[in-house]
Amino acid sequence: MPCGSDKAGFNLSPGDKMNETKNVFLKNIDDVVDRLFSELSFKDKTKIANMSETDLIKLNMSWGIYIRNEFRLEGNDPLLKSLKSYVGLSTMMPEQASYVIIKELWERLQNSNVLKIVK
Repeated sequence: MPCGSDKAGFNLSPGDKMNETKNVFLKNIDDVVDRLFSELSFKDKTKIANMSETDLIKLNMSWGIYIRNEFRLEGNDPLLKSLKSYVGLSTMMPEQASYVIIKELWERLQNSNVLKIVK
């Protein structure tokens, strides 16, 4: 995916850290979520944290493409195996895998120090 913002409005420009790890296959959900968490801006973290769980499905349709490409979910068998084990499934498509990653990031953000809208 090209640098810049995706349809969901997240800044996806790879930083120096991302370039250093670009050729490394991450093997588990914690490593992937750690990397996304460290590279998202505070604004984007806040935006995701304030989404409803239902909104995550829409986010997976746009930002999920970036995640599938960035972490090479097609072909990264160790990561897919880890994700399947994490959610207790025997098979998993890349689209499902990116949703699992997004949801785990969202859950982590729910417990972090990001701004949340009070309703």
